[in-house]
Amino acid sequence: MSREMKYTRLAAAVLAGAVGVVMVPLGAVPAAAAAINDPPVAPHSIIVFPVRDFVSAAGYATGDRPTVQIVRGGAVVGTATNVVPQDDPATPGFDGFVEVNHPGGACWEGVTPDIRPGDVARILTAPGIGDQTSTANVTVTQPATKVNASTVVMKGTAIAAGGGQIPASQLEARVVAGRQSFVINGKRTIRAAAGGGDGTLAYDGPGLTSWTATFTGLGQVSTVDGTSDADRAVANESRALWLGTDPATTAEATIFEFGQFAGPGAPCTAPLANGPSAPDMTAATDTGSSSTDNLTANRSPVFTGATALTTSTGVNLYVDGALRGTATVGAGGTYSVAPDLPLASGAHSVTASEFATGVPETMSTGTLRVTVDIAGPTARPGTPAAGTTAVSQTSNVTATFSENVTGVSSATFTLKNAAGAAVASAVSYNATTRVATLNPGVTLAADTRYTATVSAGIKDTAGNPLTASSWSFTTGPRPTVGTKSPAPGAVGVSRVANVTAALSEKVTGVTSGTFALRNAATGSVISAVVSYNATTRVATLNPGLTLTARTKYTAGLSGGIKDAAGNSLLWTSWSFTTGP
Repeated sequence: MSREMKYTRLAAAVLAGAVGVVMVPLGAVPAAAAAINDPPVAPHSIIVFPVRDFVSAAGYATGDRPTVQIVRGGAVVGTATNVVPQDDPATPGFDGFVEVNHPGGACWEGVTPDIRPGDVARILTAPGIGDQTSTANVTVTQPATKVNASTVVMKGTAIAAGGGQIPASQLEARVVAGRQSFVINGKRTIRAAAGGGDGTLAYDGPGLTSWTATFTGLGQVSTVDGTSDADRAVANESRALWLGTDPATTAEATIFEFGQFAGPGAPCTAPLANGPSAPDMTAATDTGSSSTDNLTANRSPVFTGATALTTSTGVNLYVDGALRGTATVGAGGTYSVAPDLPLASGAHSVTASEFATGVPETMSTGTLRVTVDIAGPTARPGTPAAGTTAVSQTSNVTATFSENVTGVSSATFTLKNAAGAAVASAVSYNATTRVATLNPGVTLAADTRYTATVSAGIKDTAGNPLTASSWSFTTGPRPTVGTKSPAPGAVGVSRVANVTAALSEKVTGVTSGTFALRNAATGSVISAVVSYNATTRVATLNPGLTLTARTKYTAGLSGGIKDAAGNSLLWTSWSFTTGP
């Protein structure tokens, strides 16, 4: 178990003695959060060690697998994912330590962020849910220094985010003697705060951001090693602490460690960041189905991020390896830049670099993959197909899209009759098959032409609108043949009898080409006169000769016969046999 893991047990070990400690059940699961808590909410606590680029947190459950981020100006500059909470077996309960860049903990991925004042340490337990704290601008400018045999002073600075002093009640100066103990208090640390302790801490004057901590009474000598407390203080590590916006909660802290070094700490190896964060397309120019899918119909999207070095003055943007824009580094080390030429439709690789006068250009270690899509989706009729007739009056209507789309609804996929009246319908969309389905809420009218329309309110995932399109179909039913004479299968039929067929509805197209009689054995067509009575809806075929005795004949009506809506008769035939 690392020293800091013991040292940060719910931040109590860090802050105990400086403020009252509020203890909470270890391993408890926090109440469901709707967002990110700033400052952290119990049982979670977060401590940032900016000199060592180290983050230590506590209070996480055994099943948690948090993601730890360092965020600068809204850009993520350091990430550790799937961190397994650890426990100190020497203490009761499960401590739930989450540490990054320290022995026993996780490591930063890709690069080790050079944590600086103002950077946000964020720990997410689910997307958009977690806790965070901002790194305070506290430093030690002069480590513990002997003034005389029993007095030691430490100096530093404490600058609020907007400038000016951090409230002195939020500060502490500390000397940490490792495994040794000071005679004055029997502990491994001595502490100075505005309210007292082993010493006092005060700003050097009104409005000044420099402070001095003074420890007195350190002349006592250890019987173990013969070292005075004053000499022990000088020989060990000096620290400046920000105790959080509300020190009593022990929820957050920043600890500046004089003499420590930046970069990866064993066993971690990710190099210290010296290039900007990978570019991120702004939500305003990411026109896809979400603000984070890196799909856009904007040919000049804006990219943002943060620099790694405080000395950098500019950022270059590279698209597919070519320089495509330059921007000045903004406040807090952030940048915002758009390509100087419109991007072509398709996939692109976007990187950035930072630079300063006389300093070599350093590239970002990460690359952003973006897709520019300016073509827009298309739709084709599914069922019924365009121009289809005799469609079932209970049929659904479908459309298939060329790519995945959003915005499919009863407002963007509609069905209207010939009079232009909309049919109330339920509309659904299957993203896997890219098929939209319109389910009419009523049985469609018979023999009626309907028009389906998909509109520009439907867009692809890059935000490109669909080109509106429409298609029409006609409902059934088809005309059918009822009573037939001679009856199907009849025998001994008169050789001079007419052949008739009664239709289910008024039709057109009854001719000798659509109503015919054939010799069943030879297939030869019998010359005949065909007529149609629109009142009785009976078609009559009058053979032009006496039929051959004891011969089988087949009568047939074809799809050239249609009702008023244009629905075709299905081919219908039957046979009979003449008499002697």
